[in-house]
Amino acid sequence: MTGYDGEGTIPAGGFSEGFRHYREKVYGSGSLGRFFGQGLLLTLFSCFPTIAGTVLRGYIYRLILGDLGRRCLLEKNIRFYNPKSLILGDRVFLGEGSLFDVGASAEGITIGSDSHIARLVTIRTQLGKVTIGEKINLGSGSFIYGYGDIEIGDNTLIANQVEIIGGDHTFDDLTRPMRFQGRSPSRIVIGEDVWIGTHAVIRGGVTIGKGAVIGAGAVVLQDIEEYAIAVGVPARVVRSREEEGMAGDSRE
Repeated sequence: MTGYDGEGTIPAGGFSEGFRHYREKVYGSGSLGRFFGQGLLLTLFSCFPTIAGTVLRGYIYRLILGDLGRRCLLEKNIRFYNPKSLILGDRVFLGEGSLFDVGASAEGITIGSDSHIARLVTIRTQLGKVTIGEKINLGSGSFIYGYGDIEIGDNTLIANQVEIIGGDHTFDDLTRPMRFQGRSPSRIVIGEDVWIGTHAVIRGGVTIGKGAVIGAGAVVLQDIEEYAIAVGVPARVVRSREEEGMAGDSRE
């Protein structure tokens, strides 16, 4: 269990402390030079219109991100908290209105080459790291929150408005509000070539095996083996892609 001191609230120490806290949260440093430099760059280019702006940000944002591969496309109005902890491979697409938030205790967010992050996606990590593989499709409005490591394997399809949530609040003490009782980190591993349907929820501590299919609206609370097809709340395995494949071979 990790102590929780009301992260995300405004400090009570006055304007100076609040301003420093904001700089550290948003830019990963209390440096005034970095604050004004990055702020000016984002002000000038974050809303630059048309495809020209999308291409231009793929070059200019090398100055603020931890690493930015070749020929990336970044649409307008993307928000970054602690951008030096965001690493993008080659030919990554980031959609309009997305948010990438790396907390002070987190290691960072990495997105592999040829991945497509659609509009209005939120990826946050407060402890550990979020690692997204190559050739990933992450659908619009999806939400990834890591309190503990999250790993997503290559060639995985994640539909619109999927939630992948690592970690949980504790609630044993009835004398304290739950938000101050701490959180327990948990790891999520999603294998290669997985398909997760729209509005599915993946909870902390879960491993989804290679080639699995998670149905729309499913809530995954336990491990799903390789090539399984799981549906429902809570998600349960209804059949196996491997068995279907072998049955098809026998009919030929």
